[in-house]
Amino acid sequence: MPKRNPLRLSRSRWDNFIKCPKCFYLKEKHNINPPGQPGHPINSRVDTLLKEEFDILRSEGKKHPIFKEYNLNFIPYNKLDPEVLKNYRTNSKGVEAKSQKTKYTLCGSLDDLWFNLDTDEIVVLDYKATSNKKLEDYKTSTKHYHKSYLRQLDFYAYLLKLNDFKVHKIGYWLICNAADENQKTFNNNVNFKTSILSYELKTDYIEDTLIELEKCLEKNKPPISGNDCDNCRWFDERKSINI
Repeated sequence: MPKRNPLRLSRSRWDNFIKCPKCFYLKEKHNINPPGQPGHPINSRVDTLLKEEFDILRSEGKKHPIFKEYNLNFIPYNKLDPEVLKNYRTNSKGVEAKSQKTKYTLCGSLDDLWFNLDTDEIVVLDYKATSNKKLEDYKTSTKHYHKSYLRQLDFYAYLLKLNDFKVHKIGYWLICNAADENQKTFNNNVNFKTSILSYELKTDYIEDTLIELEKCLEKNKPPISGNDCDNCRWFDERKSINI
């Protein structure tokens, strides 16, 4: 396996720092990994199918029905070379840009790009697959992974801005929800309801967090834990009962 470039900072590594500077430090400085989590193969399959679906419309310059449902004058962005879009979507490549205030090269892999025909702007988005009877608004949710969804769109938008794209101020999640109460049996099929959730992008804070990240890795001792870190919380509670 090729050695990771420490100066190439992915969106997920940046987000790990925001969630918990201590766990980030232990991983980056000492290669101590937090407990792993299982993958999400069904979510990944939904992502793949959505990309193929939008790519067909991209090649034809047509709108997706969901755009009409939400009164959005969008089309899948079709002004990129297909190989460039493929790279943008690949984890090992993604969109790259040099940080303006730190030594890092930033990178992140996108699900897709749309185009706002009214403003001639790139539209940032991410696909999400879930199964919930009542979908939460990510913008007002207190769940740490929902907060991460917001930062994800912010980071993508910032990468594109650094690459001189004109980015629409609103980002979106295309959410495929499998919680269809009308479906009573499996029968080799799962029904999804697709919806769109919008979010006003924020990128002004990103360079400040990169500066703090850079300072973190210059320390000789680990920083304090993040407020949303379940791993550190578990460890601290375990120590408190002397097990």
